[in-house]
Amino acid sequence: MQKVKVDLKKEVDSSYEITIGSEYAKEILQKLRDEGCFFMVDENIFELYGDFFTHDNMFRFRADEHNKTHESVVAVLGFLFRCNARRDSKMVITGGGITGDVGGFVAATYMRGISFIQIPTTLLSMVDSSVGGKTGINFRGSKNNVGSFAQPEHVYIDMSFLKTLTDEEYLNGVAEVIKYGAIFDADFFTYLEENKDKVLARDLETLAYVVKRCCEMKALVVQKDEKEKGDRALLNFGHTFAHAIETDSDHVVKHGFAVAAGMYLETDFAVKKGDATPETLQHMKRILTDYGFDISYEIIDKEKFFNAMLSDKKADKKGLTLALTPSIGSGKILKNIPLQSVVDYFNNL
Repeated sequence: MQKVKVDLKKEVDSSYEITIGSEYAKEILQKLRDEGCFFMVDENIFELYGDFFTHDNMFRFRADEHNKTHESVVAVLGFLFRCNARRDSKMVITGGGITGDVGGFVAATYMRGISFIQIPTTLLSMVDSSVGGKTGINFRGSKNNVGSFAQPEHVYIDMSFLKTLTDEEYLNGVAEVIKYGAIFDADFFTYLEENKDKVLARDLETLAYVVKRCCEMKALVVQKDEKEKGDRALLNFGHTFAHAIETDSDHVVKHGFAVAAGMYLETDFAVKKGDATPETLQHMKRILTDYGFDISYEIIDKEKFFNAMLSDKKADKKGLTLALTPSIGSGKILKNIPLQSVVDYFNNL
Protein backbone atom coordinates (compact mmCIF):
# COMPACT_ATOMS: atom_id res chain seq x y z
CA MET A 1 0.00 0.00 0.00
CA GLN A 2 1.12 3.52 -0.80
CA LYS A 3 -0.47 6.72 0.46
CA VAL A 4 -0.69 10.29 -0.78
CA LYS A 5 -1.99 13.06 1.50
CA VAL A 6 -4.17 15.89 0.21
CA ASP A 7 -3.49 18.50 2.88
CA LEU A 8 -6.34 21.03 3.07
CA LYS A 9 -6.06 22.58 6.52
CA LYS A 10 -7.72 25.96 6.03
CA GLU A 11 -10.87 27.29 7.70
CA VAL A 12 -12.07 23.70 7.98
CA ASP A 13 -9.74 20.72 7.86
CA SER A 14 -10.92 18.77 4.81
CA SER A 15 -7.66 16.86 4.34
CA TYR A 16 -7.79 13.24 3.25
CA GLU A 17 -5.65 10.36 2.07
CA ILE A 18 -5.39 8.54 -1.22
CA THR A 19 -4.61 4.86 -0.68
CA ILE A 20 -3.04 3.05 -3.64
CA GLY A 21 -2.80 -0.73 -3.69
CA SER A 22 -3.98 -3.85 -5.46
CA GLU A 23 -6.56 -6.59 -4.84
CA TYR A 24 -8.07 -4.94 -1.77
CA ALA A 25 -11.27 -3.28 -3.04
CA LYS A 26 -13.56 -6.17 -2.08
CA GLU A 27 -12.36 -6.02 1.53
CA ILE A 28 -12.83 -2.24 1.71
CA LEU A 29 -16.30 -2.42 0.17
CA GLN A 30 -17.34 -5.08 2.69
CA LYS A 31 -16.04 -2.94 5.55
CA LEU A 32 -17.95 0.10 4.29
CA ARG A 33 -21.10 -2.00 3.87
CA ASP A 34 -20.83 -3.15 7.48
CA GLU A 35 -20.57 0.52 8.50
CA GLY A 36 -23.95 1.20 6.86
CA CYS A 37 -22.79 3.26 3.89
CA PHE A 38 -24.89 3.91 0.80
CA PHE A 39 -23.43 2.87 -2.55
CA MET A 40 -23.52 4.28 -6.07
CA VAL A 41 -21.93 1.81 -8.49
CA ASP A 42 -21.16 1.96 -12.20
CA GLU A 43 -23.28 -0.71 -13.94
CA ASN A 44 -20.25 -2.07 -15.81
CA ILE A 45 -18.35 -2.51 -12.56
CA PHE A 46 -21.35 -4.25 -11.02
CA GLU A 47 -21.48 -6.69 -13.93
CA LEU A 48 -17.73 -7.40 -13.82
CA TYR A 49 -17.36 -7.58 -10.04
CA GLY A 50 -20.79 -8.72 -8.88
CA ASP A 51 -19.42 -10.58 -5.86
CA PHE A 52 -18.06 -7.26 -4.53
CA PHE A 53 -21.58 -5.85 -4.26
CA THR A 54 -23.98 -7.72 -2.04
CA HIS A 55 -25.38 -4.46 -0.71
CA ASP A 56 -29.01 -3.57 -0.13
CA ASN A 57 -28.40 0.18 -0.12
CA MET A 58 -27.06 0.41 -3.67
CA PHE A 59 -27.85 2.52 -6.73
CA ARG A 60 -26.65 1.15 -10.09
CA PHE A 61 -25.66 3.95 -12.44
CA ARG A 62 -25.24 3.82 -16.21
CA ALA A 63 -22.10 5.89 -16.80
CA ASP A 64 -22.48 7.81 -20.03
CA GLU A 65 -21.89 11.47 -20.95
CA HIS A 66 -25.53 11.65 -22.04
CA ASN A 67 -26.50 10.44 -18.56
CA LYS A 68 -24.41 13.07 -16.78
CA THR A 69 -27.48 15.22 -16.20
CA HIS A 70 -29.68 16.79 -13.55
CA GLU A 71 -32.18 13.95 -14.15
CA SER A 72 -29.53 11.49 -12.96
CA VAL A 73 -28.81 13.63 -9.93
CA VAL A 74 -32.52 13.67 -9.05
CA ALA A 75 -32.66 9.87 -9.44
CA VAL A 76 -29.76 9.32 -7.01
CA LEU A 77 -31.14 11.91 -4.59
CA GLY A 78 -34.44 10.00 -4.68
CA PHE A 79 -32.59 6.76 -3.89
CA LEU A 80 -30.95 8.34 -0.83
CA PHE A 81 -34.26 9.81 0.31
CA ARG A 82 -36.11 6.48 -0.05
CA CYS A 83 -33.34 4.76 1.93
CA ASN A 84 -33.71 7.32 4.74
CA ALA A 85 -30.15 8.60 4.39
CA ARG A 86 -29.40 11.32 6.96
CA ARG A 87 -26.82 14.09 7.31
CA ASP A 88 -24.46 11.71 9.10
CA SER A 89 -24.77 9.11 6.32
CA LYS A 90 -21.89 8.27 4.03
CA MET A 91 -21.91 7.55 0.29
CA VAL A 92 -19.43 5.27 -1.48
CA ILE A 93 -18.99 6.03 -5.19
CA THR A 94 -17.45 3.23 -7.25
CA GLY A 95 -16.77 3.73 -10.94
CA GLY A 96 -15.09 5.99 -13.46
CA GLY A 97 -15.02 9.75 -13.83
CA ILE A 98 -18.65 10.23 -14.85
CA THR A 99 -19.92 8.19 -11.90
CA GLY A 100 -17.58 10.04 -9.57
CA ASP A 101 -18.61 13.48 -10.84
CA VAL A 102 -22.34 12.78 -10.60
CA GLY A 103 -22.09 10.94 -7.28
CA GLY A 104 -19.88 13.60 -5.76
CA PHE A 105 -22.37 16.30 -6.77
CA VAL A 106 -25.21 14.31 -5.21
CA ALA A 107 -23.27 13.90 -1.96
CA ALA A 108 -22.37 17.61 -1.96
CA THR A 109 -26.02 18.65 -2.23
CA TYR A 110 -28.04 16.01 -0.35
CA MET A 111 -29.06 17.61 2.96
CA ARG A 112 -26.49 20.32 2.13
CA GLY A 113 -23.71 17.79 2.05
CA ILE A 114 -22.92 14.31 3.29
CA SER A 115 -19.57 12.52 3.47
CA PHE A 116 -18.48 10.45 0.51
CA ILE A 117 -15.69 8.11 -0.50
CA GLN A 118 -14.34 7.72 -4.02
CA ILE A 119 -13.28 4.29 -5.33
CA PRO A 120 -12.15 5.04 -8.90
CA THR A 121 -12.08 2.12 -11.33
CA THR A 122 -10.60 3.67 -14.51
CA LEU A 123 -7.14 5.07 -15.13
CA LEU A 124 -8.63 8.49 -15.88
CA SER A 125 -10.54 8.63 -12.61
CA MET A 126 -7.58 7.28 -10.61
CA VAL A 127 -5.14 9.95 -11.77
CA ASP A 128 -7.50 12.87 -12.14
CA SER A 129 -11.22 13.12 -11.46
CA SER A 130 -11.44 11.27 -8.11
CA VAL A 131 -8.91 13.62 -6.50
CA GLY A 132 -9.43 17.30 -5.85
CA GLY A 133 -13.12 17.67 -5.11
CA LYS A 134 -14.55 18.75 -8.45
CA THR A 135 -18.06 17.42 -8.91
CA GLY A 136 -20.63 18.22 -11.55
CA ILE A 137 -22.84 17.48 -14.50
CA ASN A 138 -23.28 18.64 -18.09
CA PHE A 139 -26.01 21.19 -18.71
CA ARG A 140 -27.60 22.31 -21.98
CA GLY A 141 -24.75 21.05 -24.11
CA SER A 142 -21.93 22.41 -21.95
CA LYS A 143 -19.43 20.19 -20.18
CA ASN A 144 -19.38 20.18 -16.37
CA ASN A 145 -20.84 23.67 -16.08
CA VAL A 146 -23.08 22.83 -13.11
CA GLY A 147 -21.41 21.49 -10.00
CA SER A 148 -19.56 22.23 -6.79
CA PHE A 149 -16.29 21.72 -4.99
CA ALA A 150 -16.65 18.95 -2.41
CA GLN A 151 -13.71 16.94 -1.13
CA PRO A 152 -14.07 13.19 -0.50
CA GLU A 153 -13.36 11.67 2.88
CA HIS A 154 -10.95 9.16 1.33
CA VAL A 155 -9.92 7.88 -2.10
CA TYR A 156 -9.22 4.14 -2.41
CA ILE A 157 -7.39 3.17 -5.60
CA ASP A 158 -7.22 -0.54 -6.41
CA MET A 159 -4.92 -0.99 -9.39
CA SER A 160 -6.42 -4.40 -10.21
CA PHE A 161 -9.50 -2.69 -11.67
CA LEU A 162 -7.29 -1.66 -14.60
CA LYS A 163 -7.07 -5.28 -15.78
CA THR A 164 -10.66 -5.30 -17.02
CA LEU A 165 -10.68 -1.94 -18.81
CA THR A 166 -11.14 -2.00 -22.57
CA ASP A 167 -8.15 -0.77 -24.55
CA GLU A 168 -10.10 2.36 -25.50
CA GLU A 169 -11.04 3.17 -21.91
CA TYR A 170 -7.50 2.55 -20.72
CA LEU A 171 -6.01 4.85 -23.36
CA ASN A 172 -8.67 7.38 -22.40
CA GLY A 173 -6.83 7.78 -19.10
CA VAL A 174 -3.32 7.78 -20.56
CA ALA A 175 -3.96 11.20 -22.10
CA GLU A 176 -4.49 12.72 -18.66
CA VAL A 177 -1.28 11.05 -17.46
CA ILE A 178 0.68 12.68 -20.29
CA LYS A 179 -0.88 16.01 -19.35
CA TYR A 180 0.75 15.93 -15.91
CA GLY A 181 4.22 15.50 -17.34
CA ALA A 182 3.64 18.20 -19.95
CA ILE A 183 2.63 20.91 -17.47
CA PHE A 184 4.43 19.96 -14.25
CA ASP A 185 7.31 17.46 -14.58
CA ALA A 186 9.67 17.11 -17.52
CA ASP A 187 11.35 14.07 -15.93
CA PHE A 188 7.99 12.32 -15.64
CA PHE A 189 7.26 13.21 -19.28
CA THR A 190 10.57 11.56 -20.24
CA TYR A 191 9.68 8.53 -18.09
CA LEU A 192 6.45 8.12 -20.04
CA GLU A 193 8.35 8.33 -23.32
CA GLU A 194 10.92 5.75 -22.22
CA ASN A 195 8.40 3.35 -20.64
CA LYS A 196 5.69 3.51 -23.29
CA ASP A 197 5.66 -0.25 -23.87
CA LYS A 198 5.25 -1.00 -20.15
CA VAL A 199 2.51 1.59 -19.78
CA LEU A 200 0.60 0.24 -22.77
CA ALA A 201 1.10 -3.34 -21.52
CA ARG A 202 -0.46 -2.26 -18.18
CA ASP A 203 2.54 -3.38 -16.19
CA LEU A 204 1.24 -2.94 -12.63
CA GLU A 205 4.57 -1.93 -11.11
CA THR A 206 4.98 0.80 -13.73
CA LEU A 207 1.37 1.90 -13.32
CA ALA A 208 1.64 2.03 -9.53
CA TYR A 209 4.41 4.60 -9.93
CA VAL A 210 2.50 6.49 -12.65
CA VAL A 211 -0.72 6.70 -10.61
CA LYS A 212 1.09 7.70 -7.41
CA ARG A 213 3.12 10.40 -9.19
CA CYS A 214 0.02 11.86 -10.85
CA CYS A 215 -1.83 11.87 -7.52
CA GLU A 216 1.13 13.63 -5.88
CA MET A 217 1.10 16.35 -8.52
CA LYS A 218 -2.67 16.75 -8.33
CA ALA A 219 -2.58 16.86 -4.50
CA LEU A 220 0.09 19.55 -4.52
CA VAL A 221 -1.77 21.87 -6.88
CA VAL A 222 -5.11 21.33 -5.08
CA GLN A 223 -3.46 22.13 -1.74
CA LYS A 224 -2.26 25.45 -3.16
CA ASP A 225 -5.45 26.32 -5.05
CA GLU A 226 -8.46 24.25 -4.02
CA LYS A 227 -11.13 26.35 -5.78
CA GLU A 228 -9.20 26.93 -9.03
CA LYS A 229 -8.50 30.63 -8.57
CA GLY A 230 -4.94 30.32 -9.86
CA ASP A 231 -2.48 27.52 -10.69
CA ARG A 232 -5.06 24.72 -10.52
CA ALA A 233 -6.29 25.98 -13.89
CA LEU A 234 -3.09 24.51 -15.34
CA LEU A 235 -4.78 21.11 -15.05
CA ASN A 236 -7.07 22.26 -17.87
CA PHE A 237 -4.27 21.99 -20.43
CA GLY A 238 -5.92 20.68 -23.61
CA HIS A 239 -9.40 20.87 -22.09
CA THR A 240 -10.75 24.07 -23.65
CA PHE A 241 -10.41 22.66 -27.15
CA ALA A 242 -11.23 19.16 -25.86
CA HIS A 243 -14.61 20.16 -24.45
CA ALA A 244 -15.52 21.74 -27.78
CA ILE A 245 -14.46 18.51 -29.55
CA GLU A 246 -16.58 16.40 -27.20
CA THR A 247 -19.61 18.63 -27.66
CA ASP A 248 -19.22 18.89 -31.45
CA SER A 249 -18.86 15.11 -31.79
CA ASP A 250 -21.87 14.52 -29.50
CA HIS A 251 -19.41 12.74 -27.19
CA VAL A 252 -18.46 10.15 -29.80
CA VAL A 253 -14.89 11.31 -29.12
CA LYS A 254 -14.20 10.27 -25.54
CA HIS A 255 -12.76 12.73 -23.05
CA GLY A 256 -9.17 11.49 -23.00
CA PHE A 257 -8.95 11.30 -26.78
CA ALA A 258 -10.37 14.82 -27.01
CA VAL A 259 -7.80 16.01 -24.46
CA ALA A 260 -5.00 14.42 -26.48
CA ALA A 261 -6.06 16.30 -29.62
CA GLY A 262 -6.71 19.40 -27.50
CA MET A 263 -3.20 19.37 -26.02
CA TYR A 264 -1.62 19.18 -29.45
CA LEU A 265 -3.89 21.78 -31.05
CA GLU A 266 -3.63 24.21 -28.13
CA THR A 267 0.16 23.90 -28.26
CA ASP A 268 0.12 24.48 -32.02
CA PHE A 269 -2.07 27.55 -31.44
CA ALA A 270 0.38 28.77 -28.78
CA VAL A 271 3.37 28.29 -31.09
CA LYS A 272 1.67 30.40 -33.77
CA LYS A 273 1.03 33.10 -31.15
CA GLY A 274 4.60 32.99 -29.82
CA ASP A 275 3.61 31.45 -26.46
CA ALA A 276 5.27 28.03 -26.90
CA THR A 277 8.33 26.73 -28.67
CA PRO A 278 8.25 24.62 -31.85
CA GLU A 279 10.32 22.04 -29.93
CA THR A 280 7.50 21.68 -27.39
CA LEU A 281 5.03 21.04 -30.20
CA GLN A 282 7.27 18.32 -31.61
CA HIS A 283 7.59 16.72 -28.17
CA MET A 284 3.81 16.71 -27.80
CA LYS A 285 3.28 15.33 -31.28
CA ARG A 286 5.78 12.52 -30.76
CA ILE A 287 4.50 11.26 -27.41
CA LEU A 288 0.84 11.48 -28.39
CA THR A 289 1.27 9.68 -31.71
CA ASP A 290 3.58 7.10 -30.11
CA TYR A 291 0.78 6.26 -27.68
CA GLY A 292 -1.67 5.96 -30.56
CA PHE A 293 -3.67 9.18 -30.30
CA ASP A 294 -5.14 11.08 -33.23
CA ILE A 295 -3.93 14.68 -32.84
CA SER A 296 -6.23 16.16 -35.47
CA TYR A 297 -9.94 16.94 -35.42
CA GLU A 298 -12.32 17.89 -38.22
CA ILE A 299 -15.10 20.16 -36.96
CA ILE A 300 -18.62 18.96 -37.76
CA ASP A 301 -20.63 22.04 -36.78
CA LYS A 302 -18.58 25.22 -36.38
CA GLU A 303 -21.30 27.13 -34.56
CA LYS A 304 -21.72 24.32 -32.04
CA PHE A 305 -17.94 23.92 -31.69
CA PHE A 306 -17.17 27.57 -30.95
CA ASN A 307 -20.26 28.11 -28.80
CA ALA A 308 -18.98 25.28 -26.62
CA MET A 309 -15.79 27.28 -26.06
CA LEU A 310 -17.78 30.39 -25.16
CA SER A 311 -19.76 28.43 -22.56
CA ASP A 312 -16.57 26.95 -21.11
CA LYS A 313 -16.27 27.62 -17.36
CA LYS A 314 -12.89 29.30 -17.88
CA ALA A 315 -14.22 31.83 -20.40
CA ASP A 316 -15.29 35.30 -19.30
CA LYS A 317 -16.35 38.60 -20.85
CA LYS A 318 -12.77 39.35 -21.85
CA GLY A 319 -12.27 36.11 -23.76
CA LEU A 320 -11.03 32.56 -23.43
CA THR A 321 -8.48 31.19 -20.98
CA LEU A 322 -6.02 28.52 -22.08
CA ALA A 323 -3.64 26.45 -19.97
CA LEU A 324 -0.51 25.96 -22.05
CA THR A 325 2.92 24.37 -21.81
CA PRO A 326 5.47 26.79 -23.33
CA SER A 327 8.10 24.12 -22.64
CA ILE A 328 7.70 20.58 -21.35
CA GLY A 329 7.22 20.56 -17.58
CA SER A 330 6.44 24.25 -17.32
CA GLY A 331 2.77 25.26 -17.54
CA LYS A 332 1.40 28.73 -18.15
CA ILE A 333 -2.08 30.26 -18.05
CA LEU A 334 -2.98 32.60 -20.89
CA LYS A 335 -6.07 34.78 -20.37
CA ASN A 336 -8.23 37.15 -22.40
CA ILE A 337 -7.80 35.32 -25.70
CA PRO A 338 -10.29 36.66 -28.28
CA LEU A 339 -12.52 33.90 -29.62
CA GLN A 340 -11.92 35.24 -33.13
CA SER A 341 -8.22 34.36 -32.89
CA VAL A 342 -9.20 30.73 -32.17
CA VAL A 343 -11.76 30.77 -34.99
CA ASP A 344 -9.08 32.06 -37.37
CA TYR A 345 -6.68 29.36 -36.17
CA PHE A 346 -9.10 26.52 -36.94
CA ASN A 347 -10.13 28.08 -40.24
CA ASN A 348 -6.49 28.06 -41.34
CA LEU A 349 -5.70 24.47 -40.36
